[in-house]
Order: sequence, then structure tokens, then C-alpha cells
Amino acid sequence: LLPGGISVSSAIMTQTREKEFVVVGGYHSDNQKRMICNTINLDDNKIEILETEAPEWTADIKHCKIWFGSDMGNGSILFGIPGDNRQLISDANYFYILKCQVENDQSLEQQAQVCSQSSTEDAGESTPFEDSEEFTFSFDIDTDTCNEDDNENESES
Repeated sequence: LLPGGISVSSAIMTQTREKEFVVVGGYHSDNQKRMICNTINLDDNKIEILETEAPEWTADIKHCKIWFGSDMGNGSILFGIPGDNRQLISDANYFYILKCQVENDQSLEQQAQVCSQSSTEDAGESTPFEDSEEFTFSFDIDTDTCNEDDNENESES
């Protein structure tokens, strides 16, 4: 806690400019979600923390007990809420993208976009996103390995 600062746990921070960050979400206490946002400006030897206008949270976000997420970079935050109250599948989650963008070097625009994804054992049984296109998280492993014989052949040529 900084003097004149904020006390929060599990908040998400994203960088919007070189010396400007936005803090979103988190909790004031074990069961009280933090629904406000703060901008943190770092200038020379000064840290300025300002409360900024929060996005218009959906009713689902306002009434859920927990939320989770991560910084996506470039002033965007991905966060989700459990969808157990809205679907028959207990491990469904709804994901939101919050974009914190600087406009005209003055104001901070925060905009939430919603999408949902149901996590199941069989990908064929997954529920498509609402209000968005479906996406999949994946990665490729580079299996191009280098063996010592190749290195020796290259040094001879």
C-alpha cells in the first residue's frame, strides 16, 4: 500500500502508455469484488493514482462472486467469470475483453466485450461463444532438432 494509494488483492494491471498503467478488478476483501478502475501515472519521482471511470459492467459480472483474468498487453485485459448459474454444464466460463485505450492523450476509454466458452472433455461437445466468434488456444512445438553430425558437416563445408 502506497501513501494515498489503494489496497487491493488479485487485481490485473495493464500498461496503456510508457508511464501509465490501469488497475482493474481484484478484491477489497475475501468476498467483496472491486468494481472500480484506477490509472497509475509514473512521472519522475512521483506516483499518481487516480480513480477512473469503470466500464458498464454486465449484470452477470456485478452479481458473480469471483472473477479471474490476465493482462493481454497493449492496454487489453482478458477476464472471466464462472458460468455455473447460466448453463447446465458446471465448468462453463464466460470471458470478457476489456480494452483500456488512450484517446487524444487525455481520456481513457474502457470498453468490455463479452464472449463465452464451455470447457468439456470432448472438444466436439463445446458450446459456441455467444456474441462472438469461437476461438481456440493452442501452440506448436518446434520439432526441428539439431544433431551434432549436422554441425560437423557444416563446419567442413
